[in-house]
Amino acid sequence: MNDLFLVSLFSIAGSGVGILTGLIPGLHTNNIALLMLFFASLAQEKWSIYFCIFLVSASITHTFLDIIPSTFIGAAEEDTALVVLPAHSMLLEGKGYDAIAISALSSLASVITCLLLLLPFKFILAEPANLYLLLEKILPWILICISLLVIFTNENFLYALLIFFLSGIFGMVILNMNTSFMVKSSSIFPALAGLFGVPAIIRAYKTVVPEQIIGEKVIEENRKRMKKRDVISGTIAGGIVSVLPGVSSAIATTIALITRKERNRENTISILSATNTATNFFVLATLFILLKARSGFAIAISKLVSVEKWDKIIFPYPFNLFLIATIISSLLSYYATLKIGRVVAKNISSISYSSLLKISIAIIILMVFIFNGILGMLILFVASSIGLLCLEFKVRRSVCMGILLLPLILRYFL
Repeated sequence: MNDLFLVSLFSIAGSGVGILTGLIPGLHTNNIALLMLFFASLAQEKWSIYFCIFLVSASITHTFLDIIPSTFIGAAEEDTALVVLPAHSMLLEGKGYDAIAISALSSLASVITCLLLLLPFKFILAEPANLYLLLEKILPWILICISLLVIFTNENFLYALLIFFLSGIFGMVILNMNTSFMVKSSSIFPALAGLFGVPAIIRAYKTVVPEQIIGEKVIEENRKRMKKRDVISGTIAGGIVSVLPGVSSAIATTIALITRKERNRENTISILSATNTATNFFVLATLFILLKARSGFAIAISKLVSVEKWDKIIFPYPFNLFLIATIISSLLSYYATLKIGRVVAKNISSISYSSLLKISIAIIILMVFIFNGILGMLILFVASSIGLLCLEFKVRRSVCMGILLLPLILRYFL
């Protein structure tokens, strides 16, 4: 009973931090993972499991709340970069809260779908199907195909190719600075903030935001507009991403969108939100199914607690506690996203939008300086230049994921 109380308490606390990281552009739960490793080193070993629960809840919550800065200030990380254009365009039509509601519903539906697909995911990935053994053998070719797909589905594919290689070479430089988790995670933070966050904020500087339309039945209306196939395709894409190293949910969303012949802004937001949340869910599952850590928070968990391989149908400890934390944080996150989104939508047209953007840039710069110092500022500047070039050339920002894809592909062949 005491265990359940502590699980709930740390889940709620983690959700609170996830709300903050989701709302602050450039701040990611990977930074929280670094802090959890530090705090755990100071505390008794028995508390490590609760630090992990805190981290799981923060990571899930972050995927719900990050739609708010994506919509209202056009700022996003790589996981939500593709949602900026449709969500921000809805904001300019006074439908910003619609984008928030669609995203929150899709993320919650994605968690439910993940829970339903969890056992099939295990059986297909590990025994008896053992699909991962095949994926491991052809992984570099899968990554090459994904890269080609991301590049050549752009109308200006030559520019896309240029941005992909610029990002890739940049990634090779910063990822080779040090091989440790702490340094690698830190160097990636300003790089991704620069590629995806800063350019969007700069581009949005002269935006005039109209008064937002918030109807009483907006939730019910958007529930009808949300398509089950969008959530399912996004969830499956998230499952694929969780297995493949270096592939973000932005890449998976690109693939999911390409498979849809007809789509609109609502489809894009729904698919991306489902993918984003499902990725974090299945990254956690992959840690126990394959003993592979595919993200910063999963690496931190593997360092904090003993991870037992999930061989039987019954969920192993502490995966069962993590699932409870996921359910609690998802419900809290859903209502928090709607509530905070409504408050922001009501007041966004009455505040100085340019001042808000200046504060956002200042926060990103401050976070980079705190975590990375002068070197991080240089990384942020170079990454922002590449990101702005991407916007100038009018190519999808998913090509900037060359920062992770190209170094990973070359690692297999060199």
